[in-house]
Amino acid sequence: MSADFDLIVIGSGPGGQRAAVQASKLGKKVLVVEKDKLGGSCLQLGTIPSKALRESALMAKPGELSLMGVMERTKRIINEERRIIENQLDRNGIQVVQGVGSFHDTKTVIVENDGTATRFTGEKILIATGTRPRRPAEFDFDGFTIFDSDTVLEMKFQPRTMLVVGAGVIGVEYASIFARTGVRVTLHDARPELLKSIDQEVVSSLISQLNASGVKMRLGWKLVSVATVPGETGRAWRADATFHHNDETTTEKFDAVLVCQGRTGNFEKLKLASAGLSTDERGSMKVNRNYQTTVPSIYAVGDIIGAPALAASSAEQGRLAAMHAFLGLPAQFPDTFPYGIYTIPEISTVGMQEEEVKSRGIDYVVGKASYSELARGKMIEDEFGFLKLIVHSSTRRIIGVHVIGTGATELVHIGQVAMAFGATVDFFVDNVFNYPTLAEAYKVAAYNARNKL
Repeated sequence: MSADFDLIVIGSGPGGQRAAVQASKLGKKVLVVEKDKLGGSCLQLGTIPSKALRESALMAKPGELSLMGVMERTKRIINEERRIIENQLDRNGIQVVQGVGSFHDTKTVIVENDGTATRFTGEKILIATGTRPRRPAEFDFDGFTIFDSDTVLEMKFQPRTMLVVGAGVIGVEYASIFARTGVRVTLHDARPELLKSIDQEVVSSLISQLNASGVKMRLGWKLVSVATVPGETGRAWRADATFHHNDETTTEKFDAVLVCQGRTGNFEKLKLASAGLSTDERGSMKVNRNYQTTVPSIYAVGDIIGAPALAASSAEQGRLAAMHAFLGLPAQFPDTFPYGIYTIPEISTVGMQEEEVKSRGIDYVVGKASYSELARGKMIEDEFGFLKLIVHSSTRRIIGVHVIGTGATELVHIGQVAMAFGATVDFFVDNVFNYPTLAEAYKVAAYNARNKL
């Protein structure tokens, strides 16, 4: 059996979905190949599950926090989102085939499922296979005591204590979520700094909140070893972790260990060599600004091409790749786009952080508004959060927005739009905001910055 398509998309995460739908809107015949369930790792194992887990933890009433209950609600959300994706692809006339896709040549993809191989040809092929957690050899990922960010969602018990190894975005998110459900969390990283790429005033506030929620920090310590201890059945029932710092060595016992030490591309089953393609040592594929690989008819988008590796950026990359493939339009990815970190409390940032502005020698002022100054902040009992504007002293333009607290990932988009249109700090002073809202923080921060100017 064979079929001819204008576009074959391998992977159905955000990048693959958006590319497929955009190509369909242009009247193209599209095939999506998915080895597992629609939505890819983003829906099944990554973005959606972790954020749904967070929201479930936040919604639970005090005394009713059950990790297992939170997990069940998360699974329901995943199933509902999968049905939405199925409906979207169906409405757009996109054919979906389940199986492992691999290259036969630059125009042909072989899909294997249950011992059956089917050959499909496409004028254009787009790779959107995403990434998976990196599994360092020193950890025994048994699924009972030691987990990665994929397998932790299958945890079958409520741990009393947990070690999170790796204080990057994923590790910090999960540390705060599990702490919210009553788990005593220790967060470890060999690096002394937390979230180096985020505004450090925001990070300092996050650390204060993590400490208040009971998270124990072991930043700058060396993790000497993690050894599982077998129970009566032979299955591991706890892990002993040994840390070293300066002249101090200590061993602590944990019910569970979550390892968050980077991710690597899903490329092994693609048989890239058959199409003359390869990856770097991190499993990432190199593309040009239009998301073309070294074979012009083959595109790659999303986490498989490296940073920024966000669900939102992957989706836009997919759309732009399809527009280039079939209309020849150059891909123009926005220079400024937001990052969201779904810790408790959440963080979002767009533009330059203060440390970067200083290092470039730019003359600037900071305008800041605390949620405690806002009526809405008091109503929702979040007097800890704040919004920070970085303002260029000469042009008066907003060059950075940083928010921590309730609604941070929503609020940041006001600043994003203002920056995209080159707004000055006076724009926020001269406009009216609903009262009472958290969005008023922009006006308060703008007044604060203008006073300094």
